[in-house]
Amino acid sequence: MTGNIPKWLTQLGATCPFLFPFDTRQLLFYATSFDRDRAMMRLQDGNQDNGAAIETTDRVAPRLDKRKRVISRNDLLKQAEKVLEDVGMSKALLEIQYENEVGTGLGPTLEFYTLVSKELQKADLDMWRGEVVKSNEGSNCDVGYVNSACGLFPSPLARNAKASLVNKLKNKFKFMGKFIAKAIMDSRMVDIPLSLAFYKWVLGHENSLDCNDLQYTDPIVAKSFRQLQQVLQEKKKIEADKSHTPESRQLALDNLTLDGCSIEDLSLDFVLPGYPNVELKKAGKDTAVTLANLEEYLNLVVHWSLYEGVYRQCTSFREGFESVFPINNLRCFYPFELEQVFGGSIQHTWDVKSLIECCRPDHGYTHDSRAVKYLYEILTAYVTTEQRQFLQFVTGSPRLPVGGFKSLSPPLTIVRKTFEDSSEKPDNFLPSVMTCVNYLKLPDYSNIEIMRDKLQKAAQEGQLAFHLS
Repeated sequence: MTGNIPKWLTQLGATCPFLFPFDTRQLLFYATSFDRDRAMMRLQDGNQDNGAAIETTDRVAPRLDKRKRVISRNDLLKQAEKVLEDVGMSKALLEIQYENEVGTGLGPTLEFYTLVSKELQKADLDMWRGEVVKSNEGSNCDVGYVNSACGLFPSPLARNAKASLVNKLKNKFKFMGKFIAKAIMDSRMVDIPLSLAFYKWVLGHENSLDCNDLQYTDPIVAKSFRQLQQVLQEKKKIEADKSHTPESRQLALDNLTLDGCSIEDLSLDFVLPGYPNVELKKAGKDTAVTLANLEEYLNLVVHWSLYEGVYRQCTSFREGFESVFPINNLRCFYPFELEQVFGGSIQHTWDVKSLIECCRPDHGYTHDSRAVKYLYEILTAYVTTEQRQFLQFVTGSPRLPVGGFKSLSPPLTIVRKTFEDSSEKPDNFLPSVMTCVNYLKLPDYSNIEIMRDKLQKAAQEGQLAFHLS
């Protein structure tokens, strides 16, 4: 089937992406980048998203091989590296099961991609720029993770960095490239908030990066850079002003300051801000920044922040990605769209109308059931953190696919939780789930406050294990 799509169509999508909406380009990407069965699976899911009814007898079922791997929850990143080394280049769907847990299938697999995504954000890996924050989750409360409001961007490497550090980082970024490519190939989602500047590197647009992209790597450095840039612009205006005499021009230059300080008084040298071991040029630590060499300093800050300091990491990522499928297939997307390609839907407010359209009450519940109405009211009040917890609990991933709930496959099904002893009170029980089919077993609670409390408790505590419910 994929061979029947004319080459000019894929070329048009790559060279003129503005001609097609994102959803169309994403469908074209999946229809042309992988094997026939994956294309069929994606097209059938797309028909479901659009509400098209397809009779089971008329469907040609995709025959995707599966590779199941049983792993431990301990030292997850190391195990993930072994799994991807084994099956990363395979066309088979990767399926994960955890040791001593009965759960298998979609839920544990989605959780695997989520947990490995978080492992890759640990501060002790030295991969990313940003602020180190401690986790507030259970036994990981002392583990530091890198957080950045503008998304994660590689921490720069000095030209003379130790070979052991360089190789360690190159291996980690190569693994991450393979990991994300496999997730895309299998229609899974990763939970790594990457910077727009990094997405430009992914698409091979690194030569387009300039000083305006500093805001996507470090907003504080970007702010200071703009202030220094204003001083430089004022200097150039003074030098170009032919009305000045040599004496008045020198006086005007001497009066140029940043917040009342001359450039020399700022005590800057030719090292990358925030990274004293990264010299911008030879003997940079011993070279002071002055008004005379300010332009050279600013140019080198941009070059080392966005290119030279991260070249080895970014090219290793692309190498790992390329080992799974050609990275050029992503050219039909803009850099800012890769967040959705990699990680699914961007979080937004949930409303009752969309929940009614996309969720499916069954086995004791309808949209008019009291418990279902309570659930919709609770979900529409959730903030982003609570949305992520609920989705992680129900589906195994804290993110929805592109399109939100309407693209969730299978759709979120809400059923009435029953008990062997009919005298049992529903208020005494927590909801449970079957993540492999996005199935929420919800007791018929007596009021909305009890349901809100039970859902929150289940979402917070009912993770990191897959057992029979």
